[in-house]
Amino acid sequence: MEDIAREASVAKGTLYSHFADKDALYFAVVFDGILQLNNHLRAAAAQDRPPEEQLRAVMNALLTFFSRNRVFFRLLSMEDAKAGPGGSESRQRWQSERTEQIDVIESVLRRGVAGGDFHVPQPRLQAFVLRGMVRSVLTSGEKLSVKEMVDVIVDTFLYGARSKAPEAPSP
Repeated sequence: MEDIAREASVAKGTLYSHFADKDALYFAVVFDGILQLNNHLRAAAAQDRPPEEQLRAVMNALLTFFSRNRVFFRLLSMEDAKAGPGGSESRQRWQSERTEQIDVIESVLRRGVAGGDFHVPQPRLQAFVLRGMVRSVLTSGEKLSVKEMVDVIVDTFLYGARSKAPEAPSP
């Protein structure tokens, strides 16, 4: 708390008047970031466009946010590693907010399935797979633009390692 107070140019007592302890301050920062991220994701998913473009827009929102907020990405990764059932109220809220990201991705996948654009037999599970792909690309050490990362993730997810995209099934 001393370091934070010094960095913020306030007295340590001032911090304690707003936050009970380091965990409370930490989660306040984390929740602010998660809310911003979730707002970006919902906005990307709400755009009226074909499902593949929606999926690319959601991945773009995730990757842009994390590329601009690398420290926040590391915080999320550390908290995800600690995640599990139970825990403090803050950790339970953490799970709820992170689940919203999966909900957004899943909703795009379900729209694609409903329209016949995607073959995604387990949309919820596959939403987790997509989020895992985001983490993998961001921690790979590769120097890619956000667009290149989006293309790697979405193309791999939709088309896999095939030499060409499969033909769309006839109606």
